[in-house]
Amino acid sequence: MLTWLYDEAGRAAAILDEFCLRTLGGEPAGLVFGLSAFSLRGEHIGWFEDGVLYDVDNQRLGFLAGARGMAHDFPALLPPPPEPVFGKRPTVPTLRARPVRRPAGGWSPHGLPGYIDASATLAALETPQPAARAALNELPG
Repeated sequence: MLTWLYDEAGRAAAILDEFCLRTLGGEPAGLVFGLSAFSLRGEHIGWFEDGVLYDVDNQRLGFLAGARGMAHDFPALLPPPPEPVFGKRPTVPTLRARPVRRPAGGWSPHGLPGYIDASATLAALETPQPAARAALNELPG
């Protein structure tokens, strides 16, 4: 079941396809299990609670329409783009332990599309090169 994730401006910025986080282009970018969000490599990249996706610093990245976790902070939602074609869901890797969760903050300085796209790009690399390793170090988590 496809569900749009919206950013702080109310734009559709990612997709939740059952447990699979996807880019707007439909590419797998992460996984959501329970309260945790993981990269395609199994690294903890955030939390998902009451319809709100949080980064590793527990700041909001995005939310589902009608998310209970947003209380009264909903921006007006813009219409989503056309639904992309999806490939198969990724194989679930070994999931790593999540860190201690910090107190909730406001909106993340990482935009939702960039955060999701960075996770997808890094997972696609089989052998990270030095520049890719630097990008991996810049991705929170």
